Amino acid sequence: KEASENDDVDAETASEAAKSIETLASYTLSEAQIENMVTAKGYADCVAFMGAESVSVVVDDPDGLDATDVARIMDIVVQETGYEPTQIKVLESD
Repeated sequence: KEASENDDVDAETASEAAKSIETLASYTLSEAQIENMVTAKGYADCVAFMGAESVSVVVDDPDGLDATDVARIMDIVVQETGYEPTQIKVLESD
């Protein structure tokens, strides 16, 4: 953020910093959407972590996750992010 607002930074560096901020904001929005949609499906709690090449979703479900649950959650993530299923990890919280 400092680089994007600093007058002493060249335009290219400021532009790259602004793009990074925009990307992180986009990830944050997608993470929140995933978390809301997963909990709306009846799961107790959910936390999503999104990166440039993968998404991890940690879900708390008292009954445990089965293959149907994982498929349902992966479908939500694919719809929200456009990532391939191979880029998505669904984990059960301890």
